[in-house]
Amino acid sequence: MNKIAYSVFIAFVASLATLVSIQALSSSDHDAADDDLDPVTLEELAAHDGAESCWKAIDGRVYDITDYLPHHPTPEAVILEWCGKEASEAWHNKRPGVPHSPRAEGMLEEYLVGRLVDEAGEPEAAARSDEAGNGEAAGASARLSPAEDERLHRALLGLPLEGRYRGVFGDGGEMQVNVQFDLRDGRLSNVSYRHLAYRGVDYRALDEEDDLYPVWVQHQQLAEGLEGEPLTAIFALYEPERLAEDIDGYSGATLRGNKVHSAFRDALNRGVYSWP
Repeated sequence: MNKIAYSVFIAFVASLATLVSIQALSSSDHDAADDDLDPVTLEELAAHDGAESCWKAIDGRVYDITDYLPHHPTPEAVILEWCGKEASEAWHNKRPGVPHSPRAEGMLEEYLVGRLVDEAGEPEAAARSDEAGNGEAAGASARLSPAEDERLHRALLGLPLEGRYRGVFGDGGEMQVNVQFDLRDGRLSNVSYRHLAYRGVDYRALDEEDDLYPVWVQHQQLAEGLEGEPLTAIFALYEPERLAEDIDGYSGATLRGNKVHSAFRDALNRGVYSWP
């Protein structure tokens, strides 16, 4: 019996060594192949920021996913948010702490077009949420026991975790609302719009003398009205007059609190964008 166990152990060690060697060789081949890729700067990447040409960078490599947009399982507006950007954080957190699958990684390689570099031509580091302390927070959370890990408790109970959230509302392939907010102790803070548009009108870019500028003001009032409020206050968006002042003729046609509410719900469904 001991001889059999010993033989199994030796076979296991040999298999493990083989896997490590293959991984090392694959990593070496990967690095060598990257040297042959066309260099792409952040400025060049930013030029491909829409459905007509959608590039994104992940872990230092650049992918042209334009042809894949119609086949992505989520609404197009969700993936359009990352066009023209460094998207490593989103890729490695399809849900909080859950990366995309190996199958998705294999599909992604079909769209590889370049490597991300800085202005000097040196490799550009991947942007992760570590700058917000994510790495330390995640490490600390991983060391907690199940009895102490509050994140685990909230996740299992279906309660939203503390952190920064981003969500979108889109209709007919057009992103109309993109909100960002922080959740601390069950209350909202730093509520803002990363995108607010309708039928080609970018409300964030309007001048004060523009006829539709009051719509932008009212949407800002919606965000300000939610500051410091409990998360449940987002349901007041169904009755925007509770949050925005000067409700007038514009509001009936253009102040769409329900769209903003949908963007908040999308953010919660997608999970934490970055940890506190």
